Amino acid sequence: MCFSANMSLGFGLIGLVASSVTFLDNSEPFWVRLARSYAIFHFALMELIQYFAYPVADQCGFGANLLLSELSTYHISLQAFAIMPALATYSSDPNALKRATQIGVTLSSFFLFFSFLPRHWQLFDVEPNFIGDMVACLFMGEYHIGYHITSAYGLLVTHGSLFALALSGFLWKDNARMASYHFGMAIMTLFLPQWLFNVSTGEAAAMYCFYSIPITLSFFPAFKNFFKALPQKNYQEIVS
Repeated sequence: MCFSANMSLGFGLIGLVASSVTFLDNSEPFWVRLARSYAIFHFALMELIQYFAYPVADQCGFGANLLLSELSTYHISLQAFAIMPALATYSSDPNALKRATQIGVTLSSFFLFFSFLPRHWQLFDVEPNFIGDMVACLFMGEYHIGYHITSAYGLLVTHGSLFALALSGFLWKDNARMASYHFGMAIMTLFLPQWLFNVSTGEAAAMYCFYSIPITLSFFPAFKNFFKALPQKNYQEIVS
């Protein structure tokens, strides 16, 4: 598990290599490999942020911790833009990538905008434990670095990011295999650490070691044939 600075660094470097290999897959169109490689890079960047956070954990509100906390805010805000296009590249719909990019840009733009609004603007006066009306900080949890993210309308950001990770793949034609895989991995990432280790949402969300390896494999060229869309008529010909 990536429960140390060195392991976070290792996963981050592996992610950078995997992102490069994916981008160099010349058998795919440019925009397809760009979307997939950027998704891997996005998760590698998260691991690298956590690596640098370990020495300054709990130093909330100033210095390197403040800088890394702000980078984490932007990183989470851009999650929809990073993930949704990559998921759509496995659909048989030729317009799926374009449409997913448009939706991802729209959601991430809203999330970025919310991060600059007064943090006490929240829905239903819900007390956040991850994203919302709190002091931005990367803290040392019981097992791993955890996040406190400052943002207005934290519920929208939290559930919008969950939609981007776990549900958006179901929007596209013949994409059920990839969407189901990511749905399962997202649920494991966000909830399994809480069930097993009884940690806060902020610490559980940072435990992307449960997810960074599977998501990297799903976008990696060696596994693309497994996740590639299989149109229903072709599927019926194979099984008949």
